[in-house]
Amino acid sequence: MKKDLIRKKESQDVEINIVPLLKEILKKIWLVLLVGLVLGGLVFGAAKLFVKPTYRCGFTAYVNNKQTQQASDYLTVSDVNASKQLVQTYSQIIKSNTILTKSAKLIGINENYESLRTRVTTEIQDETEIISVYVVSSDPSFAYKFSDAIAKTAPDEMAKIVEGSSMKIIDYPVYSDKRYKPSYIRYGIIGFIVGALLVMIYIVIRYFMDDTIKSETDMEARFSLPILGVIPDVAHATEKSSDYYSYNYYSSGHDKSQNKESEKKSEKQDEKEA
Repeated sequence: MKKDLIRKKESQDVEINIVPLLKEILKKIWLVLLVGLVLGGLVFGAAKLFVKPTYRCGFTAYVNNKQTQQASDYLTVSDVNASKQLVQTYSQIIKSNTILTKSAKLIGINENYESLRTRVTTEIQDETEIISVYVVSSDPSFAYKFSDAIAKTAPDEMAKIVEGSSMKIIDYPVYSDKRYKPSYIRYGIIGFIVGALLVMIYIVIRYFMDDTIKSETDMEARFSLPILGVIPDVAHATEKSSDYYSYNYYSSGHDKSQNKESEKKSEKQDEKEA
């Protein structure tokens, strides 16, 4: 008998009604929005104060597997494929110690190679022989000067290092003081989302930890037993909403009996006086 009961309990699926949970979250939506806005504002302000902006400046270049002095009437498919493979090599060589230190000396910068390399990034446009070289720095003037120095140094140095190849500058660096990173608005949005999620998680945990029985359906769901009777909430009932209000002791019967008793007392007093 006990084994059968255990099997029945194990076979029962736990059903979670999500509608009451959503209603509970909607009731507290003001709190969700308030905490989200407060935390988003705090994160936005902290990012403004402590996260330094960075600026980016760079140039684009075309890589060819032939030297500029070599004359050619046409370009073959093998030349294009060789150039696409060569641009991968160029993206690594352009961040080498030789090119970076020579570019730094050109503008009078005395920094070690590792520090300079962390500021240089390269991007290869898909399925092309075009490479973009960027310098990222907290100083926009440094980003412009250093990227311009690399653009002037790289073509000659590349031709020496990779024999039989060439590099032509397409677009030279242009000075810009527009912030590259970070996006302070993004920080604020992330803070808002985190704050709202924390409040919703709190509401969900509190909802599932609340074992108070609030209705007949909760009784049936918890104990799987039929409801034989319900005690009405007479104190909050109204004449239109409930038939039980007519049986309210304090609102109807008790008042009428008190009125009858007072009338009888007054009649007796009148008879005595007469």
